[in-house]
Parts: sequence; structure tokens; C-alpha cells
Amino acid sequence: MEQAPPPRRTAATGSDADGESVRQDRSTAQNCAIVALLVLLVEITGLTYTMVTPALSEIAAAYRSPDISWIVTAVTLVGAIAFAVCGKLGDVCGKKAVALVCSAVFAVGTALCATAPVLPLLIAGRALQGFGLAVLSLAYGLVRDVLPKRLIPIALGFIGTGMGASAIIGPVISGLLVEPFTFRGIFWFQFGYAIVVGLLVWRFVPESGLRARAGVDWIGASLLGFGALAFLFGVGTIKSAGWLSVPVLGGIGAGALLIAGWFHYERRAADPLVRIELLAQRRVGLPLLANACVQFALVGNSMLVPMFVMSAPEGGFGFGATALEVAGFLAASGVSAMVAGPVSGLISRRFGPRAGMVFGASALVTGATLIAFVHDTATTVLLAQLVFGIGIGSASAALPNVLVHAVPADVQGISGGMLNLVGSFGSSIGSQVLIVLLLLPGAHYTETGFVLAFLATAACGAIALTSALLVGPLHQRR
Repeated sequence: MEQAPPPRRTAATGSDADGESVRQDRSTAQNCAIVALLVLLVEITGLTYTMVTPALSEIAAAYRSPDISWIVTAVTLVGAIAFAVCGKLGDVCGKKAVALVCSAVFAVGTALCATAPVLPLLIAGRALQGFGLAVLSLAYGLVRDVLPKRLIPIALGFIGTGMGASAIIGPVISGLLVEPFTFRGIFWFQFGYAIVVGLLVWRFVPESGLRARAGVDWIGASLLGFGALAFLFGVGTIKSAGWLSVPVLGGIGAGALLIAGWFHYERRAADPLVRIELLAQRRVGLPLLANACVQFALVGNSMLVPMFVMSAPEGGFGFGATALEVAGFLAASGVSAMVAGPVSGLISRRFGPRAGMVFGASALVTGATLIAFVHDTATTVLLAQLVFGIGIGSASAALPNVLVHAVPADVQGISGGMLNLVGSFGSSIGSQVLIVLLLLPGAHYTETGFVLAFLATAACGAIALTSALLVGPLHQRR
């Protein structure tokens, strides 16, 4: 099955511009094996979240710290920058090579998480795991470059289905590992998974022969990354230091200055991370804002639900659920999200992508509001999760279609990258803000804190809904 490496070619012009020259003759079985291995590699992205969030309460207890937001924030923040930078490096140096490097960095970070004696080292390991998120965009590029055109839509569909499946499988595996091996068993599983799948991809998946003569916006990535880090540090220390303390004001102020500098620099950069002029367009800026809010709500739900249902009922809320029982609650939203995605596609095809977005955002608001006020029984929480999953699945499926209809074809790749970048920062901000709200009433988790946090996810859904309504009529662009 191993193929000779294709000749190095430039994708900018000529007959290679569509990548046809790098597709080699392979049997159907060989192409299916390539797709299967890429799906397994991309699962790193989903498992990074879905296996860890059910164990957040145990991690908090093990390190004796209720403020565990950086366990999620570190992954999303580094992942946002890695997604943009590594995607560009893949175009320049080879998508398979960069994907394998990202997988190796992910494995190193996973080993650090599994052995970390203190929480800061665990957070550092999670930051390294963020490089695994870049594998998603690189795998999409490999599919585009090395598979026959007739198989590309099918392969992309399998990758998307695999990402949805991780929302169901990940919590189950986590629950099975946490009980006998503690939370460290989760990370050892991820380590072994990354090593085995990475070796198989190295051995059997061909490299893309396309190369781009494009630079990497290192300055823009640094300004955006450090700006976001400083801003989130300031937000994360509000509870411990106070609203008017030097760490809070200094972090938020420094972050705002760096991000303002990033905006200014991106206007002049030759190969910017983000096309700033696109952000000013209502049909682009509003969907990006909606995606940030949807991802805020998604990461919030994946954090809050396990912590809520695992809380001891003696405290007046929660069900004392085990890690394995948590998987059932998260699987409810995962299953409904997988079903809602195609349904949203049908709605978008019949009534336009804005209708799918409105439907998804409405369900998101309903599910989040329901769990905020009606959470006395496991049945009501499961019902809320089903509705919430419908919202997440529908909105996530509709948003890319909104952008496809909103922008010309020559900037759809850039707008898609912006969609993922903004979504990652929405996740990062969500994990910090929700922990602040969760601990606002006191030093420990309370029912009031959970209500405030779930209402914050509902508010994000309302912003996404408003953005969908204000985006205006959309027309198919050729």
C-alpha cells in the first residue's frame, strides 16, 4: 500500500493548481484505508475534550483546586493559534509532515499530563495538547490533495461523523478508565492512541505534493496569542484578586493593547492570519460572532454538566454520578447533535442557511435555559441535554453554510479559517468566564453558581440567534 513520495510541486499556478497531479492510482481498498487512518488521527481533536471533561471534578479534587478552567482554556487557546499557523506550515512544508509533528507534540503533552505532580505542569501539558487541534485542518487538506475527486465529499463526511462520534465514545472510555486508574489513565490512553495512530499514518498515508509560496504570520500569531493569554489571565484572576486588583486590570489592559496592535498589524501584513476587512462586513462579522458564542456555549456545557451531576446531593443539588454515569448525560447531547446536523442541512437547503442557524440557536437557548431552572431530576437534565445537542448540531452545521453564501469563492478558504479561529477563542473565553461565574457566590461550587453559568450559555445562544436574524438575506455565491 505504501506509495513512492510524489514530486514536490507548487500549487500557486499551472496544471497543479487543483492538486490533480498529486493524486496517484490506488485501489479502492487503499483509498478507504487512507480515509480510515485520517479519521482516527482527527479523533485526537475530539478526544482531547470529550475524555477529559468528565474527569474535571476528580482533577479538581486531586489537586485541591476548584479553579480548573485553564485545563480547558490552555487547549483551546494554543489550539487556536496552532490551527492557523500549522495550517499555513502544512501548505509550505507538507501537510502530512506537519500533522505528524503536531501529533508528536500532542503525545509529549499527554505524557506530561499523565505524570504531572502539580496543577501548573498539568496545564502546561494541556497547552501542548492544543497542537493536536491543528490536525483537523491538515487532514482536510490531505483529503483534498491525495484522494480522487469522487471520494473527497465522502471522506470529508466520514471525518465529520468521526468528530461527532467522539462526543459519544470519549465520555464512555473516560468513565471506564477513571474508576480503576484515576484521571491519569485517560492521559495514558491518549498517549498510546496518538503514538499508534501516528505511526500508522506515517507508514501508510501519502504526503501531499502541493506546496505554496506563502509566508507564516509569526508576528500576528504572537500578538494575538499573547494578547489573548494576558486578557484571559486577567479574567481568570478576578475571583482570587478582585475586580480592581493589579493582576486583573493589568492582564485585561495588556491583552487589550496587544489585540489592538494585532488588528493594526493584520491590516498591513502580507499573509495575515485574518482578513480584517472581512470582519467589517455584516455577512461575515455576525456569523463569526455567532460561532464564538456557539463554541462558548459548547465548551461551557461540556464543563458544567459533568461537574453538576457529579456533585453530592447532600449539598442540595447534583446526583453524585460516577464518571461512567456522566457519559450518559454527555452522550445525550452528542447523539442529538449528530442527528440535528443533517436536519439542519435539509432546513438550510429548503429555507436558506440563515433558517438553520436560527433553528439551532433557538434550541440552544431553550436547552440551556431549561437546565438552568429545571435540574432537580436526572430526567430533566437529560431532556435539556437532548435539546441543547439539537441546538449545537444545527448551529454548527449551518454556520459554514452561512459563510459560503455570504462571501465570494476566492475568500471562502480564508473565511473558513477565521470561523475556526474565532470559535476557538470563544471556547477559551467561555472556560474562564464560566468558572468565575461558578465560584462567584463563594469559594466552592453552589447551585446559584451553576444557574448563573448555565444562564451565561443561554445568553450566548441568544446573541447567536440575534446575529442570525441580523445577518440579512443570503444568496448563493458561485
